[in-house]
Amino acid sequence: MWDAGLDWHQITGQLVTHVHGDHIYGLEDFAFQRFYESRPGIPAVMAGGPKPKFIAHSAVQDEVWESLAASLRYLNINGNPRAGVLESYFDVIKARACEAPTDNPWNHSETFVCGDLELVARENDHVPGKPSCSFEFHVGERSGEHERIAWWSGDSTVDREFLVSIEPRTTIYFHDCTFTDYPGQVHGAFSLLEQLPEAVRHKMVLMHHEDDIETHREQVEALGFRVGLPGQIYDLVSGKLVPDQA
Repeated sequence: MWDAGLDWHQITGQLVTHVHGDHIYGLEDFAFQRFYESRPGIPAVMAGGPKPKFIAHSAVQDEVWESLAASLRYLNINGNPRAGVLESYFDVIKARACEAPTDNPWNHSETFVCGDLELVARENDHVPGKPSCSFEFHVGERSGEHERIAWWSGDSTVDREFLVSIEPRTTIYFHDCTFTDYPGQVHGAFSLLEQLPEAVRHKMVLMHHEDDIETHREQVEALGFRVGLPGQIYDLVSGKLVPDQA
C-alpha cells in the first residue's frame, strides 16, 4: 500500500478469508487509524465519519474478533471502558443467503452484496477444523446459468474436483501456491496444481508463493500458469493482466 501511494483512508473496506497473521494482523492498525484519525474530507469514525465496510464469513468473523478484541474492546461508552465491538469500527455486512453446513458446524457458504459487489464466501480446506474461505466474485453481466465469476483461494489445499466444476463460468482463478511438499499440507501444492486440466491452468494466477518464485517461473509458465506479483492489476471480466499504464 505504501509503495502504491495509498493510506488507510483511501481503503473503503476489507475482505477476510481467514484468521492468520499474514492475512489479518493489519486490521488492528486499520481500525485504530480510521476510528481516531481524520483526513481532508474523511472524518474519523469517532467524529461521525464513515465506517469502512467489512465482509467475512460469520465463522471467520467470530475468529477475527477473538483475535482483535484484546485491543479493540477498549472503548469507553456510557461508562463501560470495554464496550468496543467489531461494529464499533466497521460497517459489518451481513450475509444475504447461505448454504447449510456440510462437514463443519458453520455454513458451507454465505453470499454477500455490498453496492455493486456480490461475492460468495465458501469454506475451503486450509487448516483442518479452522474456518477458512475462498471467494467467488460475480463479474460482468449476470443472466441465470451464464453468470461469470473470478475466484480467489485465500489459503487452501488443491480441490481438483471443485476447481474443474467451476471452470466453465470462471474468468480467472487466483490460487495460493507452494513448491514445498510436506506432511499436513495446508496450501496449494504445485505438485497438485500442475496436474489440473489445461483449461484451468490457463486461467490461473499463482499467488502467495515463496520468494524464490523466479527459480520456478519457467516450469510454471510452460504449463500455462501465470505468476502473480505485487503491483499487477487484472481485469476480472476478461481475466487478462492490465498493461502497465505508467
